[in-house]
Amino acid sequence: MRRPLTAAALTAALTGALAAPAAASAGAAPPAGLRAAADRLVAAGQPGVIVMARRGAKVSHVTAGVADRATGRPMDHRLRVRIASVTKTFTATVLLQLVAERRLSLDDTVERRLPGLVPGGEAITIRHLLQHTSGLPEYTTDQRIMAEPRRAWTPRELVAIALEKPRPHAPGAGWTYANTNYILAGMIIERVTGRPFGTELQRRILTPLGLRHTSYPTVSRAFPGPYVHGYWEGYGDVSTEVSPSSARTSGGIVSTVDDVARFHRALFTGRLLPKAQQRALTATLRVTDGGAEKGYGLGVEKVRLSCGDAWGHDGGFPGYRTWTYTSADGRRQAVIAYNDNSARFESDPGFRADRARAAEAAFCG
Repeated sequence: MRRPLTAAALTAALTGALAAPAAASAGAAPPAGLRAAADRLVAAGQPGVIVMARRGAKVSHVTAGVADRATGRPMDHRLRVRIASVTKTFTATVLLQLVAERRLSLDDTVERRLPGLVPGGEAITIRHLLQHTSGLPEYTTDQRIMAEPRRAWTPRELVAIALEKPRPHAPGAGWTYANTNYILAGMIIERVTGRPFGTELQRRILTPLGLRHTSYPTVSRAFPGPYVHGYWEGYGDVSTEVSPSSARTSGGIVSTVDDVARFHRALFTGRLLPKAQQRALTATLRVTDGGAEKGYGLGVEKVRLSCGDAWGHDGGFPGYRTWTYTSADGRRQAVIAYNDNSARFESDPGFRADRARAAEAAFCG
């Protein structure tokens, strides 16, 4: 989820550990400047950082800092993280596959697919949901969610919370990022297929692509394998303190940087969608988000770096932050993940500049 959920029930204190200097895994030599860029992020206060970079067939990894402050375990690119809103690209892909199968249309309304759920749903289309132009409000900032981080929320409960709030604009009349859109998208997938989203995700994407370290927990706060510990300022280790049920199809996937990269490379090189749906995926609106301009398609973002355009998404969940970049031909890629998404980092221009330098070094260097 893009916006963090504070959790009053979290009481663990931050535990100090010596930061390990940036290290490269066995394989291709990392791009010039990438080790220094990763070290700067740790010097700025991140517990640990993972960066994956691709140049054609050559893949390299750089890590810095620690994956676990309590034990001092060094960061490792093979460990799982919560990829948060990067989940939206997976959700949009499944929906577009259903469109390709003629089981629904991007112009179908929410009212048609989820009758009676959303007042005014006859004016909101699936395309509006995927592109955040529905005008539906956000649910994640509601105090009830913040107060109950371990609660198992249902999709209908999350939508109901959102619908209590004012709508920022009419459908199609503006762009407002809201996790609510992708909760509804997931509900539509389940209604149309008659199966849980996790089942569709597994058979359509995870199994065909061999993403063995990617999973979709809906209620369990545990990780299915070795993981990076995530931290939140004032609360300590929050890795397993927040239920993914509050994120679901808007931000609930757990993965590794390599699995994330493999998915995006397959997606943008046409392995997952026919051409018509690929065009729909990448038809962008020019938007401003967090003070930065970018293009937003259907669950994907397009940003300009010095060597060309990069496609992907970013995401934040308590303790975790992930950024993805893939060229249209799949020959250049970068994935950046770190394990503290406290607000002080996002509000620090110096940290944002360091992160941008890391993306440049990984994708273009």
